[in-house]
Amino acid sequence: MPSISFIVARSVPGNVIGCDNRIPWHLRTDLRNFKKVTTNHVVIMGRKTFDSIGRPLPDRINIVISRQRSSNLGGVQVASGRESALYIADYYSIMNGWNDIFVAGGGLIYSEFEKLFNKIYLTEVCADRIMGDAFFKNRFDRRSWRLVEQEKYPASEMDEFPFVISVLEKKDKTPRFRALSDFMKPDERLESWEAEQLSRGKLILGGPLKAGTIKV
Repeated sequence: MPSISFIVARSVPGNVIGCDNRIPWHLRTDLRNFKKVTTNHVVIMGRKTFDSIGRPLPDRINIVISRQRSSNLGGVQVASGRESALYIADYYSIMNGWNDIFVAGGGLIYSEFEKLFNKIYLTEVCADRIMGDAFFKNRFDRRSWRLVEQEKYPASEMDEFPFVISVLEKKDKTPRFRALSDFMKPDERLESWEAEQLSRGKLILGGPLKAGTIKV
C-alpha cells in the first residue's frame, strides 16, 4: 500500500502546532512548500484542522476524519476513523498511481497514525514564547531516522519568523499490506460513501460494480 508521510509545522522550542484552532505564525514560503509537496496526493486531516483551513485543498483528495458525517463538508471525503480514512486513501492513491499519503494534523490525528508513518516533512519555526494548545513533541533519533534534506529560511517580508524545513525518513520502514479482496467486498464502515461514489461513476476501475464493492 502507499506509504504514509506526516507534514508538520511546529515551534522550536515549545513544539506548538496550533492555538485556538489556528496556526500561530505566518510563513508564506512554508505554505507554498506544503502546497508543492501535497498537490496531487491524498491529504488526511481532522475536522478541526479542516475547519481552520476553511475550504478543501485544491488539486488534492481531502479526507476529513470526523465522528459526525456532515453535509456542510462539501468537496471532501468524510471518514469516521483511521481505518476508514485509509480505505478511502488507498483507493484513490491506487487509482491515480500515487505512492504517498499525507497526514496533516492536528495533534490527535498525528497520534492515530503514529505507528504507521515512514517519512516526515518537518517545519521548525524558530520562535520563543509561542503560546498554543496543540503540540507535536516527537523526536527523531538519527539511529532510526535519516535526514534526506534540509533547508534554512530567514525571517522576511513573507515569513514572520526564521524556520527550517527538514525531510526525514525512517530507516526501517513500516510496510502496509491490504488484501485485494478488501476492495471487492462491502465495507460496513463505508457503505454510504461507496454508494455515493458509485452513483457518481467514480468506482468503475475494472468493470461494472455492484453497490458496496470496489474493484482494482
